[in-house]
Amino acid sequence: MKFLSAEESRALDARTIEAGTPGLVLMKRAAAAVAREVARALASRGARGTRVVVVAGPGNNGGDGFEAARLLLASRVAPGVETLLVGDEGRVAGDARATLHRLQKSGGNIRPVESEQDLEPLRTATLVVDALFGTGLSRPVDPASLAARALAAVSSSGAFVVAVDVPSGLSGDRSDLPGPCLRADVTVTFGAPKRCHVFPPAAGVCGRIAVADIGLLPPGPPAPGEIEALGSPDFGPLFPARAAVSHKGTYGHLLVAGGSDGMAGAPGLAARAAYRSGAGLVTVAAPEPVRAAVHALSPETMTLPEDADAAGFDALAVGPGLGRSDAARERLARLSGLALPAVFDADALNLAGDARYFATRRAPTVLTPHPGEAGRLLGTGTASVNADRIEAARRIAALSGAVVVLKGFRSVVADPSGRAGLVLAGNAGMATGGMGDVLTGICGAFLARGLDAWAAAAAAAYLHGTAGDLAVEALGEESLVASDAVRFLPDAFGLLREARVR
Repeated sequence: MKFLSAEESRALDARTIEAGTPGLVLMKRAAAAVAREVARALASRGARGTRVVVVAGPGNNGGDGFEAARLLLASRVAPGVETLLVGDEGRVAGDARATLHRLQKSGGNIRPVESEQDLEPLRTATLVVDALFGTGLSRPVDPASLAARALAAVSSSGAFVVAVDVPSGLSGDRSDLPGPCLRADVTVTFGAPKRCHVFPPAAGVCGRIAVADIGLLPPGPPAPGEIEALGSPDFGPLFPARAAVSHKGTYGHLLVAGGSDGMAGAPGLAARAAYRSGAGLVTVAAPEPVRAAVHALSPETMTLPEDADAAGFDALAVGPGLGRSDAARERLARLSGLALPAVFDADALNLAGDARYFATRRAPTVLTPHPGEAGRLLGTGTASVNADRIEAARRIAALSGAVVVLKGFRSVVADPSGRAGLVLAGNAGMATGGMGDVLTGICGAFLARGLDAWAAAAAAAYLHGTAGDLAVEALGEESLVASDAVRFLPDAFGLLREARVR
């Protein structure tokens, strides 16, 4: 998916309107997408509905906010919704003025912010819809301005923040933090992401990115060699409704190879994640003591001895809890030589030791290293990888002939041709043991279901990160564990179905 500059985004809006979709219709659709995210946040934690405040500016971003406020009032998802206007009401024009009048006619009260005292509702808010500034902000917010004080009031409140298009204070065209800005929990953007959503550090204050399809014309594909943004519009078509006449064999049989003394949980987590990702059958091949633990962790999962024949399986997931023994090394050599689609992670990568280990494979292959493993595969180190994550992922892909998911914030997906994308999902709460095993299980399931290596890797990284984002919204960052990501996978799949015109 191509990401857009602010100018490209405005041009796309204009072309869509010229093609026959009124601007007010686009604004209503955008507001509906924002209202859905607010309703989701309130459903995950009811206390957020105690005091909902929409803070709006006089531009089109504010127009989205006015209409979102009207929809929230009509739906009664919160006891009440207050709307604050920071700026001169006389400057509200066009479609934004139409939504302002719609809100007023529906009984919504719009309070002008003229002094510090008028910001008090923001300091006590439990959820804030940020519709103050949009993607076209061309200069930093003046730290002495009333708008900057509004941003500070929201930040001090600890409220859950749903931002419209971009968190206020960011520029859609820049990846830095140019001045005072909000940290959003969810950012709802329209049609395509913007640069600030894709690249840190700006991306780090955007929270979960919801790319809503509001009926804009397609922005066109990225140019050859251009970095892609990997988000929900890329993956919905990969998972159509299941045929009524189907069975468990229709959706693939995955073999998870791993497990060793003290690491029985790893293959169990991978198996659970694979089932939650639609695999029809999952079997874990593991040492005898591990097999009983796998059955306890995932009763749906079958097990086999660690040296079992892999014939009859549709794909392999190799590495979770594998260990680094001589026996594990022999298992890796045997399994990597099979002509089956496979994802390799964790100890499989450590045992391989060099990206070129996988270059002779003649089946779709995915590698999912963290930066430390990536450094070992390249013979460099973690610091070298983190200095240029995109280039590191491309180098591993070129050397191995595999699709690579370099894990971390804005995980990088790269293939041997040089294609690369950044995943618009994931958060710091996912920096905990077992998360990589969950990703391996998801990716293995997609390979077993017949997706090609790029689609399996990119979709797995996105859904894994999105499940983690939804878990954080419900549970918070500090308490997140890997099994929470498995638990929220159904909701992550649900978002793919929602990201379309309403």
